[in-house]
Parts: sequence; C-alpha cells; structure tokens
Amino acid sequence: MKASSKPREKFRLVEFFKKADGTKPVGDWLREVRAIDKACAQSIAIGIRYFEEYPAAVVPTNIFEKVTADIWEIKVHHGKEQFRLLSFPVGRSVIIAVHGLAKRTRALLDQDLKLAERRRTEYLARKKLKPG
Repeated sequence: MKASSKPREKFRLVEFFKKADGTKPVGDWLREVRAIDKACAQSIAIGIRYFEEYPAAVVPTNIFEKVTADIWEIKVHHGKEQFRLLSFPVGRSVIIAVHGLAKRTRALLDQDLKLAERRRTEYLARKKLKPG
C-alpha cells in the first residue's frame, strides 16, 4: 500500500524579483550555480522550500535573519558553502528574493545590500506599494 503524498502546507511564499524587462536576476543566478554545481543549486532550492514550509511564527536566525531595516537574508548551507538570498517581506506571507549570492566572508558586502535595496525600491514603485 502506497502512502499518500499530500503536498505540505506552505506558510509563506518566496517569489523571485522581476525586473522591468521581465528578467529574474535571482533565477539567472540560480541557473549559473546549477551550471557550475547541480548539487549546490538543488540545496538552494530545497532550502527555499524548507523556509516556505517552516511552521513556526518565528523562523530561526540560522534560516532567516534581518540584515538591514528592510532587507532580510534567507540562509542556505551546502556542505561548507553558504548561500544567501537577500529579500524583503510583502505582507504577511510573501517574501521577494531580490539578490542571490555565495557568501564568502562573515559580513555582507555593502554593494550587495545596496543592490538589494535598489531592487526593493523598484519593486515597490512598480507595485505602487509604500515602503516600510
């Protein structure tokens, strides 16, 4: 007898930021990672899914952590490698991932944070949402 494979409930949804020209920089980055190492890309995808399905109201900081006033990072580990998706929440259950990177140092680079902030501002302007 086969066990039912009922889909797991998602508590939040991670969407990739879409630029005005329709491209998705995080999706492009993930494809680049996949071209280099399929196992890393698979770990990132599984990490995103795990984050979406994490049932607690407060996700632990080893998975999701606030890095600026408006930007959060979704953390994914693959062996000794660390990957980050810089993102921001929209409402209570949607997270917009605006920048993906392999983290090689303890601190995030200022240029990565500025890029994430610019993409957040662009997203909110296009959706006509108020920052904050």
